[in-house]
Amino acid sequence: MISRRSLIGAAASAPLFGSRLAGADTYPSKPIRVILTGPVGGLIDVSGRAIGDAMQHNLGQPWIIDPRPGANGMMAGQIFLSSPADGYTLFLSVSGHVALNFLMKAPYDAMKDFQPIGMIGVSTALLCVPPSVPANNVAEFVAYARANPGKLNYLNSANGTGAHLLPELMKIKYKLDITSISYKGLPPGVQDLLAGRLELGMVSTTIVINHVKAGRLKAIGVVGPNRLPELPDVPTMGEQGAGDVEVRSSLPLYGHKDLPQSIVQRVNQALVASLGDAETLKRLKQVYVEPLPFTPAETAKALNDEHVRLGKVIEQLGIKADGGS
Repeated sequence: MISRRSLIGAAASAPLFGSRLAGADTYPSKPIRVILTGPVGGLIDVSGRAIGDAMQHNLGQPWIIDPRPGANGMMAGQIFLSSPADGYTLFLSVSGHVALNFLMKAPYDAMKDFQPIGMIGVSTALLCVPPSVPANNVAEFVAYARANPGKLNYLNSANGTGAHLLPELMKIKYKLDITSISYKGLPPGVQDLLAGRLELGMVSTTIVINHVKAGRLKAIGVVGPNRLPELPDVPTMGEQGAGDVEVRSSLPLYGHKDLPQSIVQRVNQALVASLGDAETLKRLKQVYVEPLPFTPAETAKALNDEHVRLGKVIEQLGIKADGGS
């Protein structure tokens, strides 16, 4: 998991960033298109839109979200890389995209062909089961799965994502026999989880919390450092002795590898200023994303660390790509 950095400095310096932006060069002079690896309504989409108004204000141009799910994020990556390296097309993904080349033979290098600009934040997820599963915590799910080997299925939004790796790590830790079912993103998989066609799913909190509150799903663990105020009785994975299987998703923003540093810094300053904006912070809190106002260098280091960590996990599990998203 990518670590948190304090927001105090970013919030205090937001007006300073705003003044810098006002006096910068002519970039941008037209709308900025942001290619997403995830579907409409997913974590990347709602997070990209949450910062949209502030980014438009700080950059002075429309911030256009363009979801292009498919092929483990590779479809979005190819569309992005085919665009000019002029800063008018950016790329927003989850941090797991850095593991793409561990999973498949891709037409690009997910580490070398993208230039980190900054980070929106890191998400909190919920590990959920349908009401038909007689489990209210991790231990009870483990007992149920052991009593029904080979009969339970879990939601996999794409190989190499947290939704895939966490259940796979649970399989190793608890010696479970549960089956991965692949979907193109979390939203369609959640429909099968709601219908009881799946028995387990790690899902972004913003997508499922209303279902949990309404009793349509049960949350058996919070994938994050703290319990949620809305679900005070749901313990974290760490509280249940399962913190070592956690895989959280952060949200890096990229430009092309040859994007001029002046533009990289311009967009980063706008992003950091946006993450210090009260309305933006409110919107991110509503979608359960904790802001990470990183510099480009801090973002690059965090992604390199994630690349190394996920590579080890993927090698350990023997995972290959499935073409999902």
